[in-house]
Amino acid sequence: MISIITVTYNNFDDLHRTLNSLEKVDGIEKVVVNGGDCAKTKEYLSDFDGIAISEPDKGISDAFNKGVSIANGDNVMFLNSGDVLLSPDYLQEAEKIIKFNPEISFVHSDLVFEDRISGDIRLTALQPFFFKAPPLGRGMPYHHQSMIVRKKVFEKTGSFKLRYKISMDFDWVCRLHKNGLGGFYWNKEPVVKMDGGGISALKEHLVIWESLQALKENHLLTSKNLYGISVRTLFYFARRMMELLGMAEILGKLKKEKHKLLWQRSRAMAIKHNFSAILTEQKSIFPAALSPNWNHLPQKRIGLNGLLIHEYPTGLSRYSYELIRRIMSHLRGRSIAYSASPELSMEFPESTTGAVPPFRYPANFRSNSIRLSWEQVGLRYACFKDKLDLLYSPIAEGILFPRLPQIITIHDLLPFHYPSLLPRWVPYYEYFLPSIIKGSTAVVCVSEFTRQEVLDRYSSIPDEKLIVIHGGVDLERFRPCSTGVIEKKYKLKDYLLCVGEVRPYKNLESVLRALALCPDGPQLAISGKIFGEHKTKLENLASSLKIENRVVWLGYVPDDLLPNLYSEAMAFIFPSLYEGFGLPIIEAMACGCPTLSSNRCSLPEIGGEACHFFNPTDISEMAESIRKVCEDSEFRHTLGKRGPDHAKKFNWDSSFKSHMDLFETILN
Repeated sequence: MISIITVTYNNFDDLHRTLNSLEKVDGIEKVVVNGGDCAKTKEYLSDFDGIAISEPDKGISDAFNKGVSIANGDNVMFLNSGDVLLSPDYLQEAEKIIKFNPEISFVHSDLVFEDRISGDIRLTALQPFFFKAPPLGRGMPYHHQSMIVRKKVFEKTGSFKLRYKISMDFDWVCRLHKNGLGGFYWNKEPVVKMDGGGISALKEHLVIWESLQALKENHLLTSKNLYGISVRTLFYFARRMMELLGMAEILGKLKKEKHKLLWQRSRAMAIKHNFSAILTEQKSIFPAALSPNWNHLPQKRIGLNGLLIHEYPTGLSRYSYELIRRIMSHLRGRSIAYSASPELSMEFPESTTGAVPPFRYPANFRSNSIRLSWEQVGLRYACFKDKLDLLYSPIAEGILFPRLPQIITIHDLLPFHYPSLLPRWVPYYEYFLPSIIKGSTAVVCVSEFTRQEVLDRYSSIPDEKLIVIHGGVDLERFRPCSTGVIEKKYKLKDYLLCVGEVRPYKNLESVLRALALCPDGPQLAISGKIFGEHKTKLENLASSLKIENRVVWLGYVPDDLLPNLYSEAMAFIFPSLYEGFGLPIIEAMACGCPTLSSNRCSLPEIGGEACHFFNPTDISEMAESIRKVCEDSEFRHTLGKRGPDHAKKFNWDSSFKSHMDLFETILN
């Protein structure tokens, strides 16, 4: 069902005109939000056959938000007071298109605009088709009065912002664009007649100003959009000058001719792609090879640095693999991954290149040196040979002084905090990385914590170059799935789980000491890469604390067993002293595992209210957290229940979309 939302403020005649146009339309819900005190309007709404509220509001944005909140339909449409619905058929067909095409978020069409100079003009969308980027600098790419939108879209974009008095719809469309949400253009006939006496038509200078602010706030003020809004401003002043010089009649004819040409262009495109035939079919409007988003860059070629992907993915390798395979899947034929990974080669044989040395793992000084050297020589040459338009690296490595746009990703600044652990990486982070950052067009940081660390460490970097895009978790794999597999394979039951590389900053020593303070506590299962010398030290500590029989060293657990490992655990504990992101706590929460976490670095930012936090250097506080989660079943149940919902905020698809938006911004 479609809920048609109409907002009104002391204009009964316009409201009556709008609602009259809906009288003969079946199967819709009418919603009226009245913010004025007009007695006639209130009396009329008292017998209204839809949903109506009459109360003061804080402007049009507030009224729109109220309408969305009380609407019961799966889809919503905003028909402003004074506007008239011209095509009831549009509502039925748009609803079918949305129903049978889960890829799209809205349907939009053309309007008839009652222009005060030119008379009635058919307004065509600036960018009607889903495979083109909306030219936001030139104004609204879609007419919001014609848009029928899935109501759940507002969960992704957020509501209309109250600070925008006129261009709240433009700001909302910017957020649609940022979230990679596309629509479909219904081009049969104009669907709404728009009242030309509205505030947006009368105060165009304010519309342009607020549009500029929206582009800036949403990080969409690219050179292309800045050019578009500059041209728009010049045309506004030219029109005003023509009006002052008494040339209104000529201006009217020019406007009519302009919109006629736009309509002819969009009609030709519709015929070319046979969209009118597609409209009548109950199937997806998107061909299998064509994604609705980011296909407006058909000639652009993107290189992907996948050199760190290897057969035992953890941390950076997993991050690289998850993002690169999604990018390659959506940009087939337009992306090249430079990787020695057999997984990528099998999945995308036509896109990966074999022209890279087979780097050895686990990484040591020699393999890292070879990789870094090859990036400066081999990767630089590959960018030239393959005629790349953009190079993306999901790690903090890239080309010095690149001759093309480059994006790198910084996960943390671990070598500065633990130089004895990574002595050979300190010079790289101290001397090479600042130059690579300087030569990069943008730098992705996986958390706000990491972004601030980079700004503090490299003070000369402009803060607008650093973009926060969180990592994610594969929600298809990581979900509650307790099947008893772990109990059978590892003889574990009701255990406390710790996942991650066994390194000093992971703070496992403190966990062992805290566990010793809980004599009735569970077994501790430790999964992850084990480094011999440190493991020996921890084993000796466990023995001295007389808890060696309660500690199980699992080593590397295969990827396909990780969800079971989390799901069957009584609780997950993450005592790390330093993290740039903290992926394991998201994986644990996604599996419904109650999560205890250190309150250091990025972890409070990532864990939010779904984690129980403790001071990782306070052994007694950590022990109390372990006791509480083991003994208090209600507390344990509450933590476990919060996890999956919170983890949904950190998914790879969302991270992928944010990266694609960044690529688009740079390439435009």
